[in-house]
Amino acid sequence: MMLSERLQRYLENLSKILASVGFIFLVFISFLTMFDAVMRWAVLPSIPGFLDWGRIIFPIIICSVFPAVLINKRNVSIKFLGGFLGKKPNALLEFLAASLTFLFFLLLAWQFVLTGIDVTVNHRVTGTVKIPVAPWWWIATTFVIFCVPVQIWMVVKSFIELKTSKSD
Repeated sequence: MMLSERLQRYLENLSKILASVGFIFLVFISFLTMFDAVMRWAVLPSIPGFLDWGRIIFPIIICSVFPAVLINKRNVSIKFLGGFLGKKPNALLEFLAASLTFLFFLLLAWQFVLTGIDVTVNHRVTGTVKIPVAPWWWIATTFVIFCVPVQIWMVVKSFIELKTSKSD
């Protein structure tokens, strides 16, 4: 197996693991929501700090799927223009799109790190139950940071495709 295939498989497997973590958190918040709804239906007090848990878990759920979306090229794209122009221009468009996506995730990761520093230094906590925000935010930040090498790999792959594609 070539190095590129092993790297692709490794990144795919790691992305699946991260997405699974997000799924576990989604199941947790789903059960918490269901339990809270039953409590309200039974005219019992709702879960104290229920919204606090959502505020710290949803960034993890959302960020956990980003690497899988990137490695499987499921992000938003418009393919008909590249298909109409031919293989070489399509490869060029794919390379430019991958490069812009890389730049976006690099900037996003930077902003997540800055926010992580802010919530850590200022000891931010949730409003009701006073759950520390920093550990949860750093989990989401780690997922976003992992998107950077994943997208670098996608840029490399699209560059190789651009160099090896033949003009129509």
